[in-house]
Amino acid sequence: MKLTTTQSVLTELLETAKNGISTRPVDPILGSLLIEASDEGRLTVIGTDLNVSIKTTAITNILQAGVVALNAKLLTDTVNNLVSGELDIEVSERTCVISHSTGKCRIVGGNPEDFPSIPETENPTEISIPSKKLQAALEACLYCSSTDETKLILTGVHFHLQGENWSCASTDGHRLALVSSKLEGNYSPISFTVPRRSLTELGKILSTTAENSNCTVKVGNNTIQFILPNAELTSRLLEGEFPHINHLIPKSFANEFIVERKGMEIILKRISHFAEKKHKIVKILWEVNDQQATLMTGNTDIGDAVDSLLIKTQTSIGENIGIGLNSGYLQEALKHISTDEIIFRFNKPLQPVIISPLGGLLDQLTLIMPVEVQDFEKPEGLTKDKTDTSKPENENETGAENTTEVNKLSELEKVSNETTNVTDTPPSDTPTANKSKSRKRKQELKPEPKLETTAV
Repeated sequence: MKLTTTQSVLTELLETAKNGISTRPVDPILGSLLIEASDEGRLTVIGTDLNVSIKTTAITNILQAGVVALNAKLLTDTVNNLVSGELDIEVSERTCVISHSTGKCRIVGGNPEDFPSIPETENPTEISIPSKKLQAALEACLYCSSTDETKLILTGVHFHLQGENWSCASTDGHRLALVSSKLEGNYSPISFTVPRRSLTELGKILSTTAENSNCTVKVGNNTIQFILPNAELTSRLLEGEFPHINHLIPKSFANEFIVERKGMEIILKRISHFAEKKHKIVKILWEVNDQQATLMTGNTDIGDAVDSLLIKTQTSIGENIGIGLNSGYLQEALKHISTDEIIFRFNKPLQPVIISPLGGLLDQLTLIMPVEVQDFEKPEGLTKDKTDTSKPENENETGAENTTEVNKLSELEKVSNETTNVTDTPPSDTPTANKSKSRKRKQELKPEPKLETTAV
């Protein structure tokens, strides 16, 4: 094999393809990149861990066709540290010599015949999705997928297509993300679940594609291919039934509040480290008459914090209402929304909270299960501190309903167990109580609720 290329072109090929390689390959050949030079002037680099394969291509000056398997880390480190400019590459008997403007490097490779072949997708269903829409959908869904390998089906993103509609969803059993849009064409109903890691690597490739490009998706029984102009990603599909989640999303809402996304992000960042470490609860008191939301966190060991911002209410209820949410889940949801304003929608304090952008490229929502909190009284000594509004404090504000309506929580509690037959640690029957000597305040927290779904 003999060819001439540039350092920048080769670097881009290697950096993309090496993402298909495992950090701890079970076989030395799986720690290598397969490099092929064709007579048509196409240079191809492939990396795989047997579950996901990435192939990148570029047009370059091929003087002699051939193939070689080279250690991925050694090769990428070598090329990354070469000076920019033209490179001459020559391979003879598994030894690759890279000549550059000031010297040469010699790398001994493995047997390319031992490199595993990329599986072919048999009798595939072919789908075309705009690259930027697919990228936006992945960014809006991936963060809600589970990292628990014992619940394998939840470690992926579930796609569903029917007619001109397509959607993708993910859940870790405590929250879920759902994105939907329309496609050009009319497709027969098809559903499949793609592993989180495969889609993470696909997202990196999509971020470098042109704005108006399309991604061709070929779905088979066990594998899926994502084909882009200069790269292909092939992945196995996850087996099993993804839980049915559509029935968890309410059809109508009694409470709708619009807030400025960045303002809420700043407040959460400011007060979240005061939240107690186990449940990380932020209490939100929606003060309807004052048109503001007050966010509160507290830990008996270190102190507490309160902050507020203006809201727009779209509710007929004139009473204040409070909800308790996991601050980490809330911050992640806001991080993956790109619009300036977001809308919170819910019915009762212990029923699902839906967070959606106002506008945007896709129809997007995040569902978070609230945690039962029985006290929304502002911490003593902090009630007059308001950062984003000059409105007077409402001394007679109504706290959240001290409800014990947990039947809705039980409806949402079986997602992990029913899907994977894995039993989580049962929650304690006795709520924890945080007591502070410096203020008369009691707070009871239920264990973090889980989503309950039925298999599709």
